[in-house]
Amino acid sequence: MKLYKIFGALAFVAALTTSCAVHDPFADKMELGQVLPTVDWEQNSVLVKAGAFATFKAKYYTTSEKSIDHTEAWAMVTRSQEASATSKLTSALSYTKSIASSDTVRSSQCMKRFEHSKAEWDGHEYVLADSFATSRTLAPVIWNAPTEWDQEKFDSYYPATFQSEFVDYLITALTKDSTYYNDLRNVYINYDFPKSKFEELNAQFKVDFPTVTEAGDKSDAWFTTDEVDHYYYEVVEGGVTVIKEIATPEQAPEGANVYEIYKSSPWLMCRYSDDTGGKITNVRREHMPYWKELISSIPFIDWIYNTADKNYAVSFSRTYYLQPDFRVYDTDGKVGITSDNKEITLN
Repeated sequence: MKLYKIFGALAFVAALTTSCAVHDPFADKMELGQVLPTVDWEQNSVLVKAGAFATFKAKYYTTSEKSIDHTEAWAMVTRSQEASATSKLTSALSYTKSIASSDTVRSSQCMKRFEHSKAEWDGHEYVLADSFATSRTLAPVIWNAPTEWDQEKFDSYYPATFQSEFVDYLITALTKDSTYYNDLRNVYINYDFPKSKFEELNAQFKVDFPTVTEAGDKSDAWFTTDEVDHYYYEVVEGGVTVIKEIATPEQAPEGANVYEIYKSSPWLMCRYSDDTGGKITNVRREHMPYWKELISSIPFIDWIYNTADKNYAVSFSRTYYLQPDFRVYDTDGKVGITSDNKEITLN
């Protein structure tokens, strides 16, 4: 099942509800001021292995005018799920997408019916020490940092949109501005893009960028220097500061501040900034679509692959819980129900 809200009976319920009613008669039978059986119980464990028995000791009685008919153990099944994935192709952009849900997967139903004759009278009240079965299908699920990718498991554990949302976030963050400039450069250098992809993008964007595939060669291709190549000045147009590039300082308008632009890769602007008092570098806006298209070709599983640990940075867990209670029915159909109930975690 995926991380969606699911409310309904599961198929395995039939095996557990032998002679118990499926609906809850408690609300049907309750009347203001009625005399109900008095009931309490002690649950022996709040941690039970899925498929094993949950044991308890129940104590109950009613007035002398009433008679007990039978007792029942009931439980509602809830489920908690958590899933996450972490980018391993980026470093400054430390991105983890996480989701969680808590659902009721089976409404409260009778787990087991007990004949009143099974209880023993201790001189004050009836005592029933017994148990009810849990389902093996409710065993917890853990899928954490697998060394081999299993797309079928991922599809069954994660929502259908998780993968695309994860990748879209990374692409947007890396290409919207220069915040993660170094991460974008490192992805280009370290990811094994095929030469055909560079050739395809060069044709698409009508550029002649390098098509080298070796990490060292790509590192040399994406470069900056301290060598002045040309200059720029800034003007305000429509309330926005615009950079105007010029070949020589003399081409700037009179009174304009002129700054250096350094020699670098053709898709970069490496310039002196009066604000920082040093060199800043960014991908030129007109060339950012090229890099967006390039990193968009990286599959989801490659974004999350941890090359150091040789595994995939995903984590999924699913845990089921029982919300039990114990009920005592008298011969008039009146029902007493426990109030001090402890949640059972199935492990």
